[in-house]
Amino acid sequence: MRVEILANFSLPEASGPAPENRALQAFLAAVNAEDSLFRVTACSPEEAQPSAAAELHPYAQSVLLCFSEDALNRKRGLYFTLIERLAKLLQEAGSSDSLEVRLGLTGPPESGSRTQEHKLVIELVSRGASAEQAELRWGLGIVHIQQALLFSSRLLRKDLSSHDG
Repeated sequence: MRVEILANFSLPEASGPAPENRALQAFLAAVNAEDSLFRVTACSPEEAQPSAAAELHPYAQSVLLCFSEDALNRKRGLYFTLIERLAKLLQEAGSSDSLEVRLGLTGPPESGSRTQEHKLVIELVSRGASAEQAELRWGLGIVHIQQALLFSSRLLRKDLSSHDG
């Protein structure tokens, strides 16, 4: 999977409920589980840019992810650690021809805001010979992201517990 890390970007406003997608629903259930280290705070379907190869159809969605514990959301370094781990894991997953993911933190808080909370934007784009194939490939990509998040959460929990102890 092709991985790109961006300095600052924001999640586009959702224009309604996310499209029905079983892979997305399974991802949301796993990531938002009671014992999960993470929470998805928003999902947004996107207008994917057409491929240079006109015969490829794009499919894209983004999720906005934060830590389930509010105190962790103020630790920018923890997000950087997460991004590095995700990038390394995702580069080894899937085809770079048909899947790409962009990872980055939301922009700095608005001026005058007292909160320093950060969120991770995960933008996944797939391409296929048909719209249906692109959506299926996207589903495979979100499974890779889910697995990378679960693996990273185990490592982060271990790191956090060693700092607490």
